[in-house]
Amino acid sequence: MDKQKLQKIADIRARVTMFKAQAARFHTEVNLLLNEAGVAEADRSPFTPSFPADTEPPLVRREADLRKSIAQRDGAADIPAEGTIQWLQRQIQTLLQKDSADKARQEKIKAIQMRLAAIITEIERVQAEIARIEGPDKQRLAAARQERLDTYVAFFRNLEEEQRTLKELYAPVSARLTSTSNSEQELQFSIRWEVDLKKWLERGAVLFDQRKTLPYGTMQGLADAARKILVQAWTSGDPGRIGAAHDQFLAEFKKAAVTYLREDVTVLDLLHWLYEVDHIRLMYGLKYNGVELEKLSPGTKGIVLLILYLGMDTADTRPLVVDQPDENLDNESIYRLLTAYFKAAKTRRQIILITHNPNLVVNADSEQVIVASCDRRANGLPHITYRSGSLENISPADQGIRQQVCRILEGGVDAFRKRE
Repeated sequence: MDKQKLQKIADIRARVTMFKAQAARFHTEVNLLLNEAGVAEADRSPFTPSFPADTEPPLVRREADLRKSIAQRDGAADIPAEGTIQWLQRQIQTLLQKDSADKARQEKIKAIQMRLAAIITEIERVQAEIARIEGPDKQRLAAARQERLDTYVAFFRNLEEEQRTLKELYAPVSARLTSTSNSEQELQFSIRWEVDLKKWLERGAVLFDQRKTLPYGTMQGLADAARKILVQAWTSGDPGRIGAAHDQFLAEFKKAAVTYLREDVTVLDLLHWLYEVDHIRLMYGLKYNGVELEKLSPGTKGIVLLILYLGMDTADTRPLVVDQPDENLDNESIYRLLTAYFKAAKTRRQIILITHNPNLVVNADSEQVIVASCDRRANGLPHITYRSGSLENISPADQGIRQQVCRILEGGVDAFRKRE
């Protein structure tokens, strides 16, 4: 209102100024007419329009009052009093700032609400997927895992059945070996489960990105776990134990997402490796004194096979020709092992033995000894002669069978006495 009054005062000033300008023009025009009419100069003053007093002072006083009133209502700029316009403007500014902050918060809340709506939608989708997986798909996956494990264990059940069949096939032989009181008891059939862990680990190592953390930490840790958990079960030949051990070993692979494979390797490749069985096989063969046949020396290996043949082939009465069974064998082994078998075998079949060892000739109690001699004739061709007889034959002097056996096999009487 006061500002409107100030405007009114300004309008009054403008009108007064305009009126004074019009009065001046009026005075000029009237003065010309009075002059033409011959009115005396002294009589012309009544025709001069003017205000009875100065119009500015009352206007200035009223304007000052209004400005004072307006200043009081505006208030101080630095610390305005409560209720003044400055104070109200500051309150309005504060409210505007709060309103702006509220709008910003509203925008954030709106964005959060939109994000929450998207999250809720995603949660509903995931829950539906979980429900689907935990329903028929979960059962199907569980059944597939169990089927894979059952197939894995079935391989070892087949090996177990093969082992049982081999034992049944070898049962008569084992019975024959255990029924005798001689060195056949040192010979036995062995059936074992052999594991090539190194080969299996080498095939697995190419699947992993070894710059990353692997199940069991590193390849060394994985190898140690395989030795501790799997190898003992594999070599036991127990399918139930093997299945439990395999499931225990896989537990570490199921703890986290599969991020440790090479880029060109799939989870299916990993499963093929974990469930492969090429490194496990059933080995069977002979043992002599607890040592596998393939680990024996050539001489011992030959004697073991000959013992097996002589000990088992008891129904055959056909003549048997054996060429130098004493080769690569020491005299103690020949005496302790072979002579007893030859003495037993010759009671049911004819034994033709080619040898340079006196133990087989003398201690096996040969019924007939054939001494072969070879001379070279003048034309360079060999001439072979034979002399035969029993060990009891001592004539003619120095030419009897006993003497020739002693000479050929022992180096003669002098050599024999020196050794004696």
